[in-house]
Amino acid sequence: MASWRVEFVGVMMADVVIKLPIKSDHEANLFSTYLNRFMQGRSAMADDLPEAIDAPYLILHSDPRPDREMKVLTFQNLGAARAFSTGWRRARGALDSEIA
Repeated sequence: MASWRVEFVGVMMADVVIKLPIKSDHEANLFSTYLNRFMQGRSAMADDLPEAIDAPYLILHSDPRPDREMKVLTFQNLGAARAFSTGWRRARGALDSEIA
């Protein structure tokens, strides 16, 4: 079984940073699909959040590492970060079950 983790790196002001290691092409495709569905489902709500006035709902960048790629997501809303990480954990768990 592949290991992975969601790490809440810090909460400063309203920023919540999540780091996700992506270890395979299949996992990268799953991440892209999940991210698109997550944002489509939240696009209307994201525009109404008070945080959206000052900063983007989500900032995403990749941090390449020698052994894997790290996706770094910065949310402006703790509830959104929790919703994303919970959904990603489920999606990632399904991938692990599929591989096993």
